Amino acid sequence: MLFKVTEKGIMKLLYNAKFYSMRKEEESFSALLIDKGKIKEIFKNIPDLKNVEKIDLKKSFVYPGFVDTHTHCFEGGLYSLGANLEKITCLNDVYEILSETKSIDGKVFAFHFEENNVIEKRFPTAKELDRIYPENPVILRRVDGHSCVINTVASKKIKWEKSLPEDFNGHLKKSFNGQAVNWFHKDLSDEGTLQAYHQAAQVALKTGHTTIHTMIGNGYSDIKHFDLIQKNLEKFPIDFILYPQITDVDVALEIGSPRIGGCILADGSIGSHTAALLQHYEDQPDNYGVLYKTDEFWEAFILKAHKNNLQIAIHCIGDAAISQILKIYEKAQLSAPKHLQHAIIHNELTSDEMLDRMKKAGICTIMQPLFDRLWAGKNGLYETRLGKERTSRTTRLASVYNRGILLTGSSDWYVTDLSALKGIDAAVRIHNPDERLTPFQAVEIYTKNAAKLTFDEDKSGTLEKDKQADLVCLAQDIFASERIDKIKINYVFKKGKFLLKP
Repeated sequence: MLFKVTEKGIMKLLYNAKFYSMRKEEESFSALLIDKGKIKEIFKNIPDLKNVEKIDLKKSFVYPGFVDTHTHCFEGGLYSLGANLEKITCLNDVYEILSETKSIDGKVFAFHFEENNVIEKRFPTAKELDRIYPENPVILRRVDGHSCVINTVASKKIKWEKSLPEDFNGHLKKSFNGQAVNWFHKDLSDEGTLQAYHQAAQVALKTGHTTIHTMIGNGYSDIKHFDLIQKNLEKFPIDFILYPQITDVDVALEIGSPRIGGCILADGSIGSHTAALLQHYEDQPDNYGVLYKTDEFWEAFILKAHKNNLQIAIHCIGDAAISQILKIYEKAQLSAPKHLQHAIIHNELTSDEMLDRMKKAGICTIMQPLFDRLWAGKNGLYETRLGKERTSRTTRLASVYNRGILLTGSSDWYVTDLSALKGIDAAVRIHNPDERLTPFQAVEIYTKNAAKLTFDEDKSGTLEKDKQADLVCLAQDIFASERIDKIKINYVFKKGKFLLKP
C-alpha cells in the first residue's frame, strides 16, 4: 500500500502492540495509522506501507487515552508543588516536611493529611505551624478537602464573613474551611496559576491521561481564573474540560460554558462528619451531617440552569444530599424533558430506590473507586462512621452500571491520586463483591463512558477510524493482570503526538 505524505508530514504507523478498540469486549487489532492527529486506518494484520513513519510499540497493550471526569487540577498541581503528607506517621514528620517546602507567591501549601494516620490522632495547631512559618500563610488540607488547618498569620489576613470561634486553634470546617481555601487560591499570580496547571498536565500524562475534567470557581459566582485557563488551553499537552464551579447561571451563560457546577456542595464528607445522612452517624448519634443549602436554593438554581440547557454537576456524598438533589433533577426533567445528562458527583451512599429513580430521570454519576479502596474496608473509616450495612451501600459501581446509568470514573484529585489504573484496579476489587466491575467495564468508565458524558463519543473514547488519536500504551494487559494498579505506562499519544516515552 502507498500513502502520500500529508500537509503536516509523514503519517505514523503504530505496530507491535495489541490495540483494544473499547467498542466491544475483546475487539482488538494489530496496527494503527495516524494522520493529522486522527486515526486514519486500523489493521487486523500489520500492513506493508510506504511513505509512513513506523513506530514500534514494543509489545505494548494499547487503549484509548484515559479520561478523569472530576478533578481539582489547580489545587492538585499547586499542592504537588507543595507538601504531600500522604505517608507521614507522626506530627514531627509534618513539621519536617513543611520546613523544607518552598512557598508559592509567598504562601505554603500542604495536602493529603489524615489525622487518623498519625500516632497523635489529631491535627497540628496554628501555633505549631507558626513556629515553622511565623510570617508566611500556611494551609494544611485534610485528605478529603472538607477541613483544613491554617497558621495565625493566615487567620489574620483572611476577611472572615463571621468571627472565628474564641477557641480557634487553627482547625477549620464547613464554611470557615471554604473561606480559607478560597483566600489561599484566589490571589495567586497568573504565572503561579499557570504553573499549577502545567504541573497538573504533567502528572496527568505520566498516569496515562489525555483528557482531564477540572473544576474552576468558588462555588458561588466567582469563576476565578477560568478565563486565564480558557485562553491558554492550546498551550497544555492534554485537553482540559473546564467546569465553572459556580451557581450563578448568568455567569456561566456569559462565558459560553455548556455546563455548570462540579464541586458545588450539597453536603460535605463522611470523614469530616459533614456528609448529609438520612440516619445518624454510627459514632455520633446526634449527628446527621449537613445539608449545605435549602431545597429552595437548589430548585431555583437547577431549574434555571436546566431551562438554559446547561449540564449540571453537583457534589453529593450522603444519601440525604443525594435525595435532595435527585428530587429537583426529577422536577426539572418533568418540567421540560431534555438530554442534558445532569450529574451527581460522588454518589457515595445510595439505595436501590434512588438508583432506579436516577435511571428513569437520565441522571449520570461521576464516581471515585479509590474512595472504597481507602475507606471502605473492615473496621475502616466508613464502617466506623456508617456501620456495616450502610458501608455495603457505598461506591455501588455495579448497581449503577447494570441499571444502564451512565457511570464515569474519576479520582477527585487532589483528594486521591490522579491515576486511572489505580481507579480501574479499585473498581474490579470493590470491598463488596456485588459491586465490582469487570476489567472491561472498569476501563469503559475511564474511556468510552467519559466521552459520552461530554457528548464527545463521535471524536474520542474508543479507537476507531476518524477519531482522535489519543492513546495510552501499557506494558501489561489490563484484562489479564491481577494488579492493574502496578502496570507500567510505556507511551502516551495525544492527537497523534508522542508525549510520553520511558
